[in-house]
Amino acid sequence: MLMAPIFSQSEEENGSQDEENVVRKEDDVYKMNGKGDQFIKIGLMPNFPLNFGDSLYIGGAAQLGYYRFLTGWFGVGGELMAGYNPTLGSNVLTFVPITVGVMLQPAVWKFEFPVFFSAGVAFETCSNKKYFPGFAGKIEAGAFYRITEGWSAGITGQWLYLGEWYTDTKNADSDYGMFMQASVSARYHF
Repeated sequence: MLMAPIFSQSEEENGSQDEENVVRKEDDVYKMNGKGDQFIKIGLMPNFPLNFGDSLYIGGAAQLGYYRFLTGWFGVGGELMAGYNPTLGSNVLTFVPITVGVMLQPAVWKFEFPVFFSAGVAFETCSNKKYFPGFAGKIEAGAFYRITEGWSAGITGQWLYLGEWYTDTKNADSDYGMFMQASVSARYHF
């Protein structure tokens, strides 16, 4: 005589609850970044002048930034940079842009590919002449590798625009500077 297995109703209910738990666990996929995640970025870079001819030499810059994710791939934040370039006449052009902007960051496995768009103001000085506030605009794209949950390292390429716009001709003619930068950066994620 063959007997069919007999389950109590409570065992059947527990079985269906276990199946729901398995489905929920499969839906919980680990994502590197989520809403509310943040990071601090530090970077060092050479600073290549683009539109100064032979009057400005290659310099350097450092940056410190903070960004917060509003979704898993979109964030907002700001950066502070300090840079310099030696001039032909043994002077130094220095600039300190403070920018705010947005970041788009797709990720594949442990690699992240951020693209930043930011604008703000800059303090500029050269040959005892100071200019503030100057317009600063920046576009940056890079690739980072997530070493641990809390740290990533990578490289970025940046284009920086610094404008000096005078409304009267007593001081000087309006001018602008364009720079390319290639940074080595580290980010602390929290």
